[in-house]
Amino acid sequence: MQQNETMKAASALTGTPDGGEGPRIGRPPVLSHDQRRDVLIRAAGRVFLRDGFAGATMEKVAGEAGMSKRTLYRFFPDKRSALEALLSAHDHRPPMAPYAHRPGDDPREEIRRCLTSLTNYLLDPVQIGLTRLIIAEAPQYPELANSFEGLEIGGVIAHVGERFRRLVSDGAIHAENPEELADLMIGSLVNPWQILALASQDQSRPRPEEIAARIERIIDIFSDALGLELSRSVE
Repeated sequence: MQQNETMKAASALTGTPDGGEGPRIGRPPVLSHDQRRDVLIRAAGRVFLRDGFAGATMEKVAGEAGMSKRTLYRFFPDKRSALEALLSAHDHRPPMAPYAHRPGDDPREEIRRCLTSLTNYLLDPVQIGLTRLIIAEAPQYPELANSFEGLEIGGVIAHVGERFRRLVSDGAIHAENPEELADLMIGSLVNPWQILALASQDQSRPRPEEIAARIERIIDIFSDALGLELSRSVE
């Protein structure tokens, strides 16, 4: 079961069903320097998610990318540098719809959209796989864990905090410290599901209605800090 889920996470890096690059037909395309590096980083990601850092080898990464080890070593001297490149290349910002709040709109709707996108991002199999990988390697490579924490956690909080700050600027909410509020709300919302996903072989995600109900409850819990009235469902 665990292997199946890591393969799903690996395939999500490329969109191919088995985590590979897919069949190559005809002459291979001529790739630029940056394109070759990108192919190698994606291949390293699939190998790390599938085999773990300890089980990964430069030979496996080169084979996964369909390139020679000589080419791989021109870009990365060892697998640690490949992992560092993977973490740097990974987009640590949750994909969110454009800011859509307008005067007179219920600010809860913008907060719902923001937190729903955030939850789906943090519980994505690739995200869980990368987080599990970093946790496993943290004792030996604490600097990688610190880097991931800064990019991942710091980036997510800053991104959501910026969305809250725009709501404050528009007079829709009244948060004294939007980033701190984002940190507290994100932890309350996602941490229980995230811990379960990291610790369990069952990678099934909460249903959309479960996410929506929890988000509504979190907004109500933080209604005073947001300067909002309680929703009618809890009045």
